[in-house]
Amino acid sequence: MPDRYARMLDLAVEVMSAESPEVVWPLLTDELLTALDGELVVVKEVPWTREQGRVVIRSPRRLPEAGADDDSAQGHIRSGYPFIQRYGASADWTPQSAARVVGARTWQNSPTADALRQAFGTRHVFGLPLPGRGPHVSGFLVHRSGDDFSRHDERYAARVQPLLKAATAHRSLLLALRGSSAGECGRRANDALAAPLTPRETNVLHLLVTGLTAEGIGRRLGISPRTVHKHLNALYRKLGATDRLSAVLRAQHAGLLSGQELSPPGRPC
Repeated sequence: MPDRYARMLDLAVEVMSAESPEVVWPLLTDELLTALDGELVVVKEVPWTREQGRVVIRSPRRLPEAGADDDSAQGHIRSGYPFIQRYGASADWTPQSAARVVGARTWQNSPTADALRQAFGTRHVFGLPLPGRGPHVSGFLVHRSGDDFSRHDERYAARVQPLLKAATAHRSLLLALRGSSAGECGRRANDALAAPLTPRETNVLHLLVTGLTAEGIGRRLGISPRTVHKHLNALYRKLGATDRLSAVLRAQHAGLLSGQELSPPGRPC
């Protein structure tokens, strides 16, 4: 299925142009369901425990009504078996199905597989983690009935991993920008510019304030340093600046930036 790579590249461009964080998960999960022939996908974004933690499940079909079995299934999902033992204890982030992680017989006879069959009618789960640090493992769990996920599915998932990581980093940045107390002020200030900043230029500007290099900004956004420099040149031109310091100062003066370390106390919108 060669065109699924092209679809994911097109999708990455669409995600990186998004201004609302709400559109990111639907775009990514819909494509993963199509590319991996899945029936539902679990988004693993925040830390879970077996007892608590919001489990985000997306599916193109109607899921059974929540009940005792569903509660049991969510508990098993939050337990992370068998993926937490693999990805949480090593630096190997290779996407794999549960059956390949612990063996087909062990997986099919596990309480987790039984709970998922009863709740969702699915037999196999594919772990697609997003490489990171620390004990928290984030990523996607794609479920399906029928045959297990293939080696071709594993190769596809491994190739799109960096795109998914960059897309989720972009979503986190959008959420952070929205959470800023002066976010609405910044949007109005941007609209007032003769040549408003694009969403990507705005992202670069906010990362520029943190002191990141072009290489660091590129890693956060999933783009090359050369592309970062193109955005920086556009920023300087639109703000009438000659370097990063003057760009930050001019952006601050224009009301494009928020943050206690930059904004004067009590500065009105």
